[in-house]
Amino acid sequence: MSRNYIDFISAYCDGWCERCAFTERCSNFAVQSAIGMCDGDFGAAIELAVGPAVEPGRERQKTIGERMMSFLMDHEPTGQELEQIGREMKERTQRLDRHRLAEASLDYMVASRRWLEAHESVAEGAAPAVCEAIRVIRWDVHLIHVKIMRALTGRDEDPGGSLWDGSPVQNDWNGSAKVALISIERSERAWRVIAAETGDDAAAVLAGSLTTLRAGVSRDFPRAMEFRRPGFDG
Repeated sequence: MSRNYIDFISAYCDGWCERCAFTERCSNFAVQSAIGMCDGDFGAAIELAVGPAVEPGRERQKTIGERMMSFLMDHEPTGQELEQIGREMKERTQRLDRHRLAEASLDYMVASRRWLEAHESVAEGAAPAVCEAIRVIRWDVHLIHVKIMRALTGRDEDPGGSLWDGSPVQNDWNGSAKVALISIERSERAWRVIAAETGDDAAAVLAGSLTTLRAGVSRDFPRAMEFRRPGFDG
């Protein structure tokens, strides 16, 4: 397998590997493929995909997770501090769940799933454009809400982008918002194809809800589309 991987490429993609031109340069794809080749042995799959933990003649570098744990271990939190952290996390979750983008994307996800369940037979004998539109919608139906929540949570936890060198553009929440916007736009187009080809009023309504959601995400994350996704945007 290729070892010329692009760092963090899988963090800002839609996970649709079969349609991706960068699978050979994605360590996540390599690991997932290797798991099957190693009969589910995750450790063996990691070694097969990204190489052994230690290279001969070189000191093994710590992973990001290990470096973060090392940083956190410098200060062992007290029971009171842990309780405070737990309260803050619960409060953040409850607050962000009430955010208008969180509610709108959740409403869209629920409505779309209901439409897909009620129209399972639509693709049978349908025009190729309709079949393709349904595939796109089905793929994005959960992704949009998940990426929006990641963007909201990331911005709330780290509004200055300090974990990413304080960049106002190249930060995780802008990257997540960009993935959401890309999926919103293509699903919006897909719904309009279905509405035009079948005359389904609900499809037109769902397309309209994505138009509104896209505008909302763009307002809240005005520089999201400037984020350069590793690999995809050069």
